[in-house]
Amino acid sequence: MKSHLFAILCVSLCAAASAAAAGPAPVAATSSSADGARRAPRTVGDVRSWCLYYGGWATNVVDRLAPYELVVVDPAALGGKADETIAALHARGCLVAGYLSCFEVAKWHRYLDRVKPEWRVKVDGRNWVPWGANEAASLAEPEWRALLVELMRTEVFDHGCDGVFMDTLADLDNPKLPEEERTRQLDGLGAFAAAYDAAYPDKFFIANWTLQRTLPVLAPHIDALCWEDFEPKHFEGSASGWMKGIAKKLAAEAAKHPFRVLTLWNTDAPGDDLPARQAKMREISAGFGYLPFCTAGGYHRLPPAAP
Repeated sequence: MKSHLFAILCVSLCAAASAAAAGPAPVAATSSSADGARRAPRTVGDVRSWCLYYGGWATNVVDRLAPYELVVVDPAALGGKADETIAALHARGCLVAGYLSCFEVAKWHRYLDRVKPEWRVKVDGRNWVPWGANEAASLAEPEWRALLVELMRTEVFDHGCDGVFMDTLADLDNPKLPEEERTRQLDGLGAFAAAYDAAYPDKFFIANWTLQRTLPVLAPHIDALCWEDFEPKHFEGSASGWMKGIAKKLAAEAAKHPFRVLTLWNTDAPGDDLPARQAKMREISAGFGYLPFCTAGGYHRLPPAAP
């Protein structure tokens, strides 16, 4: 998940519609037991708060995450404490999603040696690097798709997670990816989505930043979409029409294939006005019917207290 993609998306989109349509309506709140304890939400559609944390284990990690009803974690980062941390979050009434990169392959991925060199996406004869040093594994390769479906189990579900947070698929919308290759990858994405649907019918799936050509492909196969970099300033000036146009697209797709929209904003430059800016982000999100989460200092830091 990378905020630099916002600039890429702005370049590649045409001017958006000037009026925003509301997103999916907020759903009913979760219930409480007779003694006042929170019951676990049944689906992503039931949650009233969410957070994202990619950091490692700490003695206070459960206490910091449990006030949120939906928690996204990286089981690999939690290491040997992953299973007990996720079980403890369940005991506190949380739904838990586990992180999985579905397009980029990084050097620290513990399954790196299983990703064959010939699966890499090639652009101008070279392995394509959409961000940093991460290379892209081709969704047009049936073996990579099959491995991804397996990794959903071994890297996420086997640790007790209820769903998957699918990252890096937004790279398919990168304008630097040649159109012919993009078409191949989108076809592969559709096959991948059908495969994980069939393999895990009782799990939920969240796609991150799949806002353009990826959106209609994934919409029938996701329970929620995360709109990263949902920063208030983007709703001002020249970027405002773009943001509202995206909201209109999301509403149109959700009307055909219902899914929840989660908004996410991290800032590395807090400043004294941060509480006001975060409040504005929540206000804008609520106006569209979206569920917000904002933090500061990166996703490897424990989140703030649930608002």
